Amino acid sequence: MRTETAIPNHTRSILLVEDDTDDQFFFTEALGQVSNARLYDIASNGREALDKLKAMAPLPDLIFMDINMPLMNGIECLSAIMDGARTRHIPVVILSTDTGQREFALQMGAKAFLKKPSDSGVLRSQLEQMINPQQNSIL
Repeated sequence: MRTETAIPNHTRSILLVEDDTDDQFFFTEALGQVSNARLYDIASNGREALDKLKAMAPLPDLIFMDINMPLMNGIECLSAIMDGARTRHIPVVILSTDTGQREFALQMGAKAFLKKPSDSGVLRSQLEQMINPQQNSIL
């Protein structure tokens, strides 16, 4: 018989890595409706995300990242995060319209892959499932 250990509820800090300002706003609005979550910071590309992670203390609890971005894409950034001793423990969720790289992203170490929805209620529900432990959280 498997025993579940209760994970205490605490606010999860989120780093969003997204170059599109409309998608940043959409994500921020949906996240604002999720309990136990707060937006820690936003990076506009993978290079900026890595620079912010180097300077952050404490590190975010969870990263949501797009794939298609300038300077450094999400796959390259995911690889660098997974290779970093300080960052490899942070769950990364790919949030993208580019579903062609889903399996590759998961093999590279992403904890989940969410196709960007066009409905804010769907996005809020997806974020709730990822963030809150009572609903099969990846944290």
